[in-house]
Amino acid sequence: MPKPETKHYGVLEISPGINPIVDIIAIHGLNGHREKSWTTDSGTLWLRDLLPSSLRHARVLTYGYDADTQNEECVSTLNMRQQAVKLAQDISRKRKDTPRRPIIFVAHDLGGIILKWVC
Repeated sequence: MPKPETKHYGVLEISPGINPIVDIIAIHGLNGHREKSWTTDSGTLWLRDLLPSSLRHARVLTYGYDADTQNEECVSTLNMRQQAVKLAQDISRKRKDTPRRPIIFVAHDLGGIILKWVC
């Protein structure tokens, strides 16, 4: 049985920011992707191409998780609580040097529900 493509899961830094004072973390929704969900048809990834010029002191990250409901060969085995625990662990690891820096979440659809389970 094929395994899900996990290289697109977890936290990815899109823009490091200039002396960042806040982290912005985008979490995609159902059937989404940590980069493609925030990219226009013309290839503009607004988290990378637009947001940093407006918020220079923000580090921009995105989070990917197994949200594929259309793959007939492999289905996620994680429930909502497990997804939330994984999200919290991945963010904690990425922010180990700056654990008190404020976070702004941009969450869509199922990503927002998973985020709510973290809280």
